[in-house]
Amino acid sequence: MTNRNVLSIAAALTMTLSMSAVAQTAKMSTKPDSKITVEGGSNVHGWSCSGSQFESTIEVDATTLAQPMTDVARPIGKVVVSIPTKSVKCGKDKMDENMYKALKADQFPTIKYELTGYALDPSKTTATSFVALTEGQLTVAGTTTKVSIPVTAIRKEGGQILAEGKLPMLMTDVGIKPPTALLGTMRTKNEITISFQVLLDKSVVVALTQQ
Repeated sequence: MTNRNVLSIAAALTMTLSMSAVAQTAKMSTKPDSKITVEGGSNVHGWSCSGSQFESTIEVDATTLAQPMTDVARPIGKVVVSIPTKSVKCGKDKMDENMYKALKADQFPTIKYELTGYALDPSKTTATSFVALTEGQLTVAGTTTKVSIPVTAIRKEGGQILAEGKLPMLMTDVGIKPPTALLGTMRTKNEITISFQVLLDKSVVVALTQQ
């Protein structure tokens, strides 16, 4: 076999492997009933704010949509999520105003999360669900911090995936000073909990048959 033939075979194998990798990628979109909630407290009462506007780039292994999840080694591919800061509402105009001021919403109009890595918990993986300890970068008010979030993913009928997670953290972790109101007589606690329920649906599957 000539060197030219060897090189041709190697090139063909490389292209095939590359195309196979692409064929396994499913791009997902967030459904309108997805939701993020931020909860906290103060010296007066508890509070809760929520939002449902997501701009996202989410990719998973396409086999996750149909095959038993126990057979999928790396179900999550890419996750980048952006949320318009002023889409998060607390139900009271004055509270929203104080929150946007604390988040520097005019200067930093977007809250962003990007997945950087994860590890699956094999003991909690079933045919239709898995639990992953994710690592990522959360950017709020212009400050980026590393966060670890346990995420549970459950496959629904039709290949939709419901992802749920909860992150306890401090406002000061992202450089936010807990806001005060009423001349300082109401003081927001530093501790907050961010939780989310994101419903994903298949938007595009790149397959070899769709070249």
